[in-house]
Amino acid sequence: MMKAIIKTGAFPGIEFADIEKPAPGPDEVLIKVEVSAICGTDMHYYHWDQGGRDFAEKFHIKWPLVLGHECSGTIVEVGSNVKDRSAGERVSLETHIPCGTCYQCQNDMPHNCANMTVYGTNYNGCFAEYALAPSKVAFVLPDGVSMEEGALLEPGGVAMRAVEEAQIRPGDTVVVNGCGPVGLLAVMILKAGNPANVIAVDIDDFRLNLAEKLGAITINAKNQNAADEIRRITALRGGADAVIELSGAASAYQTLFDFIRLEGRLVTVGHPGGAIPINLVKDVNLKGLQIKGVFGRRIWSTWWNLTALIASKRINVLDIVTHRFDLSQCEQAFNQVTRGSGKVLFLAGA
Repeated sequence: MMKAIIKTGAFPGIEFADIEKPAPGPDEVLIKVEVSAICGTDMHYYHWDQGGRDFAEKFHIKWPLVLGHECSGTIVEVGSNVKDRSAGERVSLETHIPCGTCYQCQNDMPHNCANMTVYGTNYNGCFAEYALAPSKVAFVLPDGVSMEEGALLEPGGVAMRAVEEAQIRPGDTVVVNGCGPVGLLAVMILKAGNPANVIAVDIDDFRLNLAEKLGAITINAKNQNAADEIRRITALRGGADAVIELSGAASAYQTLFDFIRLEGRLVTVGHPGGAIPINLVKDVNLKGLQIKGVFGRRIWSTWWNLTALIASKRINVLDIVTHRFDLSQCEQAFNQVTRGSGKVLFLAGA
């Protein structure tokens, strides 16, 4: 038996329970989980809000489910067909489990596989003492990357991919809208590059203070007119060159397009629940706006690029970690995220 954080049905809440310790199938590895992290998706499942219900419907969740998908650990056992991973290797996990046979998988787009399984959603996750994973999504950690850093590669990879897709040029002004953990990681990665200004927008002073420590110009949209302030900073250009939307708030789209200059770029990452009304003519066509949606990390180029930044000490992803808990403190940890935090980790034996 082992301890795990599970969800047993389509309603709010989680349970800390004893469940059977799994054994790997032919193509799986068994990992002793060392570090895991709470993600916004886990919070959607915890509260069972619209975002959680949307994901559950799309990916056909079955209960009970072990939650969690951001983690690192050590392989302790491999399945009979596994030849490229071995016991003792330190790994992190790619959340998007590709089929390998669809059009997307065979054309360098496995991150958005047509038959995707999602770790911690329709495949048991990692909020447990031990976790199974298909060997093909186990990324071996470079020597210069710690276990705690490894647990942040999945969300860090989302931030990295968003920055890559924003096509930042030297001298650009970039707005990061939403300063949750992925937003903070995006600020960090941007500051390691070459934009002239990185502007962070949120309504939470705690998160904005973290963004400011990372070097961003900060705007609290609750008591400042964010669009006016961004246009003031970018007066010669008429707006930001690129905006990365990471808040997942439907209300953000009421003003988001006013942040961006003509012929600018918008990368959307956050998942608002439900449909978003957009004035296509005013906000997209007449602006000549480029829009790119991001779902997941490129496998494996995003991972290699991000770990290179970490191992070379260009960025310190642990700067966004504010709280650490044991798995048994799961209610306290999830409540902490609700009250306010950076990244919240579960540590083995904490």
